[in-house]
Amino acid sequence: MENQRISVFQQRNRWGVTVLSLVLCLLLSPGLVLSLAVPQILMLLPVVLLWLLGYAGPVSAGGCLAILTGFSCFFLGGWGALSVFLFLAPVLIVSAVLVERGSPMFISAGMSSAVMFISCGMIMGLLTLLAGSDIVTAISGLCRQAFEAAGKMGDSLLVMLMELGVIAEPDGLSYLEGSGLLSIDAQMRSEMIDKLILAIDSMLRLEIPMQMSTGSIAAGVIGQAALRKGLRTRGEAVDCPALHTWRIPGGWGRVLGGTWAILLVFSMLFAGRISSMYYVFTGVVELLFSLQGIAAVCYLFHERGKGSLIKAVVFVLGFTLLRSMAVVLGIADQAVDITKRREKLGKTGWEISFTTRESGR
Repeated sequence: MENQRISVFQQRNRWGVTVLSLVLCLLLSPGLVLSLAVPQILMLLPVVLLWLLGYAGPVSAGGCLAILTGFSCFFLGGWGALSVFLFLAPVLIVSAVLVERGSPMFISAGMSSAVMFISCGMIMGLLTLLAGSDIVTAISGLCRQAFEAAGKMGDSLLVMLMELGVIAEPDGLSYLEGSGLLSIDAQMRSEMIDKLILAIDSMLRLEIPMQMSTGSIAAGVIGQAALRKGLRTRGEAVDCPALHTWRIPGGWGRVLGGTWAILLVFSMLFAGRISSMYYVFTGVVELLFSLQGIAAVCYLFHERGKGSLIKAVVFVLGFTLLRSMAVVLGIADQAVDITKRREKLGKTGWEISFTTRESGR
C-alpha cells in the first residue's frame, strides 16, 4: 500500500488545538530551552512537533518552532537559536515531504533518522567552531572551572563522588581527628578534579555519539508514527503500521546481531576506537530491539482486545523504566517468535515497508 498524495503543509488547521499548543509552548519554552542538554527532551521535541503538524496543522508546528527558536535566542543568543532551528526544522520538513511523496513509514523513518543525525552533527560542528576546540574538551574545561571555583561545596561534591566510586581516592587522604570529616588540601583537590575530568571526558566521548545515534533513530521512527497518526485522525490514508505489528525483518535482525557480535570480539581484542564503535552500536541495537519487545507485548494485549490506552502505557514503561526487559523480549521475539506474530500476521511492520518499496519499482 502506498500513501495517497496529500499536502501536509497546506492542510486545514484545527484552531482550538493550535491556540492551546501555542499557549502551552509559550509557558513551557523557558524551561524546555534551559533543559535542552537532557537527551530525552531533545528526542521528545521533534516528536511533539511532528504530531502537532499531523494533528493540529502547520500553524501549530510552525508557531511552536518559532517560539522555541525565539526563546533560545533570548537565553542562549543567536548561535543557540540557530542550533535549535537546525535541530528541529530539517527533520520536520523532510518528514512531511516524505509523507507527501507517499513513502512507506519505515523507509521514511530511516531517512528522517538520517536527517536528524546529520543535523546533530552540524550542531556539534557549530559548537566546536564556537568553542575553539572539540565540544567534549570544552565541556570538560567548563566542569574543571566550576569545581575549582566552587570552594567547600565543590570539595563536598568531590568527596561524595569518591565515596560513590566515580573517582579513585587520592594518596594521603586523611580524616580530621574526632570529626570524621575529610581533610583535603590543594594538591589533593587538584588530583581529584583531574581524575573527575578524565572520567567525564571519557564518558562524553562515548555517550555523545551514542545519544546522537539512538536519539536520531528514536525521533525518526516515533516522529513518523506520530505524524502519520495525527494525519489519520483527519481521515488521510497514510501508511502507518499498528504498533503491535512492528518487527525487524529476519534478515536485518541477523545483520544487526552479527555486526554486534563482531564488534564485541574486536572490542575485546583491540581497545580504543573499536570499543567506541561497539558502545555506540550496542545503544542502537538495544533501541531497535526494545521497540520490537514493546511491540510484542502490545500484540499480546491486542490479541486480548485491549485498547490503545494500555498499549500507550506499555510503550512509555518499555521505553523508560523497563527498557532492559523490553530489549530481552525483543531479542527473544526476533529469535523464536515468542508471540507467534510472524506465524499469524505474516509480513508485518517493517516488512510491509520494505515489500511495498520493492513492489513499487
